Amino acid sequence: MDALLHEFGNEPQHTSVVLARAHALSLAPVEGRRGDLVWQVRKGDYDRATQVDLRWGLHRLTFDVPENASTRDMVRAFERRLGNKNEPMAFSAIADRVSRLTLAQHTDMFHDLAMAAEEVRAQRADAQRLRENAPWQAWLTGASRAGHEAALLACIEMGADVRMADASGNTALHHASRFGHAHLIKPLVDAGADISALNGQGWAPLHLAALHKHARACDQLMRNGADAEQPGWRGRTPTRMHQRERSYEQAQAL
Repeated sequence: MDALLHEFGNEPQHTSVVLARAHALSLAPVEGRRGDLVWQVRKGDYDRATQVDLRWGLHRLTFDVPENASTRDMVRAFERRLGNKNEPMAFSAIADRVSRLTLAQHTDMFHDLAMAAEEVRAQRADAQRLRENAPWQAWLTGASRAGHEAALLACIEMGADVRMADASGNTALHHASRFGHAHLIKPLVDAGADISALNGQGWAPLHLAALHKHARACDQLMRNGADAEQPGWRGRTPTRMHQRERSYEQAQAL
């Protein structure tokens, strides 16, 4: 929480942006130090064990530790790594530095490492719950309609599906196009949005942008592969819809 307050200050942020950042911070390594020995403890990718990255000056030693590791488990994992016969001289500097700790210092350091490993495990569990339980898909739709790029990117980062349609068949790209948010089109397409998807009424995003006279959105859609001659409901194309709107406006002017 302190890190989030420092990062965002008093600037108002959409909930999705704050929670996506909280998720990222929860996956960050836990850092600590004892004198000139410093470390990072992090959860390995996928099913890999928790890893400790122990450093002294330019020397570095990395070793795996089991789940729920006690202080004693941490010491054993460290000693097993030192006993790797394939690298007999690789970690002699760190091994020598650790051997010169007093008994109390030795115990305190490995206790701190065990506590850091537990903190990493708890944070990882919190991050997983956050990803699974927050309404990222609904927030993606809202961000697309509101033109909120930071929120949209946060939702995509957290796994919201840009190709998923709502009850009316509209995807996030349909909503962004309907409301003329040209700046959202490329991020959505880059994330895998279907530029030619038809909604429940038979309109593609370009149809909606043309219908509501959003010229910049039309331009961005076509720059990203939209077809101005794509047939929609009753065979109508975006070009035909645009021409019809122009003809209507000219008649109104007369």
